[in-house]
Amino acid sequence: MRGASATLATPVDLHLHTRHSDGDETPAELARRCIDAGLRVAAVTDHNTVAGISAFEQAVGGRLTVVPACEVTATWRGEETHCLAYFVDPHDLRFQKRIGGVHDAELAWWRTWTDRAQATGVPLTWDDVVLRLGGHRVAYVGDYLALLLEAAHGDPRFAEYTTETYDELVADWCRPGRPLHVEHPEKPDVVDVLSWIEEAGGVAVLAHPSQFVTGLNGSECVALLEPLREAGLAGLEVWTSWHTPADSGHLADVCDLLGLVATAGSDYHGVRVKPWAPLPGLLPALPADPLAVIDALHDRRPVRTSTEAGL
Repeated sequence: MRGASATLATPVDLHLHTRHSDGDETPAELARRCIDAGLRVAAVTDHNTVAGISAFEQAVGGRLTVVPACEVTATWRGEETHCLAYFVDPHDLRFQKRIGGVHDAELAWWRTWTDRAQATGVPLTWDDVVLRLGGHRVAYVGDYLALLLEAAHGDPRFAEYTTETYDELVADWCRPGRPLHVEHPEKPDVVDVLSWIEEAGGVAVLAHPSQFVTGLNGSECVALLEPLREAGLAGLEVWTSWHTPADSGHLADVCDLLGLVATAGSDYHGVRVKPWAPLPGLLPALPADPLAVIDALHDRRPVRTSTEAGL
């Protein structure tokens, strides 16, 4: 499901993005949004980086509880999936290096894609990308496509495309066999990512998982997810702007069957990037007790020795 109508407000939002990845807002701007929305608990979950956590905490100034977190890209069953890592130690150098490798591979992919565009005759350079989007962040995919169309202005090959037809642009130019296709970098296996999160003192939750369980009954979901639970998965993101209320109800039942924590997060990226998630804390359906989610996640934190914590 690509975006459900988000109409209900919750005091807990455990899925938020800033300009340290593909969000539109700085950590300070996001902090103001969260405070204005009346949140009591928030987690910045930028993709494959923990760089925005400190600035967000400073901007919040103690007016709400901040859960240190990030969203790690992985592969499961041959598809890309995302693991939300909660209560990770943002100063854990080994964890930073691991997720940094995923981030750097994605950034290198976009640089190669930009070079490929230039080779096809579109005057788009990596310097242009760095100037507009920043040199160390993996931005929103639509922003790269917008730069491509801007650079290709007047080129009849791209005349039919607009900001409303990005899917067609990708299908015509970026799929395998097309001029701008670049093989995506290999992503870590989800089981490895679960171990990274645990070793960094964190709690792993599968982000917006309805795509994997649609059409499956309870016992089929248990069979599918049990290996991940045994590998360290602690929860599923149940209440999210990606899910309908029916999706959330089904996934909540699955969590009960498996003893997993059911979490809530809007996947807010800013008012532009994902219009179906227009503000922090807005969801199509809510947990009965949102604050109890935090306690449940906290109780799943692994016990770390001083050596594991880098002390």
